[in-house]
Amino acid sequence: MANRADPVRSVGFDSVALRRIERLVVVVAIIGLAVTGLPQKFAIEPWARALFVLLGGIESARILHRFLAILLIAESIYHVAALGYRAFVYGLRPGLFPGLRDFGAGVKQFLRNLGLGSGETTYGFALKWEYVLLFISVLILIVTGLILWNPIAVTSTLPGETVPLARSVHGDQAILLVAGLVLLRVGIFLWRPRRESETVSSPAPSERVEQRRRTYLPVAAVGALLIAVGLFVFTTSQTTAIHTVPRQHGVVYAPQGLDEVGDPVVGAALWSTLRCSFCHGAEATGGVRGEPSLRRPDLTFEAFFQQVRVGSETMPAFSPEELPDGYLIHLWVWLTAPQSP
Repeated sequence: MANRADPVRSVGFDSVALRRIERLVVVVAIIGLAVTGLPQKFAIEPWARALFVLLGGIESARILHRFLAILLIAESIYHVAALGYRAFVYGLRPGLFPGLRDFGAGVKQFLRNLGLGSGETTYGFALKWEYVLLFISVLILIVTGLILWNPIAVTSTLPGETVPLARSVHGDQAILLVAGLVLLRVGIFLWRPRRESETVSSPAPSERVEQRRRTYLPVAAVGALLIAVGLFVFTTSQTTAIHTVPRQHGVVYAPQGLDEVGDPVVGAALWSTLRCSFCHGAEATGGVRGEPSLRRPDLTFEAFFQQVRVGSETMPAFSPEELPDGYLIHLWVWLTAPQSP
């Protein structure tokens, strides 16, 4: 078996190209989410409104925000799979999680920046703390973002207070992430990182490593696919109150654009053009098959409006497209007007 310490040019999940692409995707997603998300949190501020104009409107900002969120989720799934790859195939623990030595290195470097110490300048500890900030923040943002994406589905199993809590945590965590990244890069540590070698020291290929690789890759692919399908179903099968609350059919008396007083002459002219006369007679005095007369002085407009719009077992309903509200007032005035002897 090859020496565990033998460095090799890593391939697959650990390839240099994929690591660089990961960094680019994270940078683009984080900056894009900040640019499209922070204006939504502070929508009444002048700078937020100006940014919405540049983004093509608030709806465009929301669509772009969701697209970038999907991009970050996809990258996170890949990153977790890569961590599992190194742990299972090579038996290596994640190298970017800080330990006590990194905390001590951070204190020493901070003192050096203040001129209170000497020694070699190192910033590896800052990279690790930045990674932890990103790891925790992205996890919180994804969970709270999915809650806000489909709140009704979430509240079908969780309390209703979950949604406003998620909204508050989502926005505050975004601000904390942006502030933390700025602070780590140009604040406390005055960080000017130098790019390290992209070669990762991993065990040399062996039969055992290849066997674990062949075992892990299909499992990781299936797991990632199941997670992706689950997220797709969750985000695209959004349930709204319209679908969850049974429809209640009724008529609200709120006619639009009616005259102050209807005209019985107009009502008589309208009656002859409607299919109502086929049943209730040419003068609305009753039909040959026993249909009732509609010429009644005591007929209220509310009752007439309700009967026309809802209908009954023997009378069909008339939609506003077929019989506009403006016509009904003229018909009602004609029906309730005194008939000539």
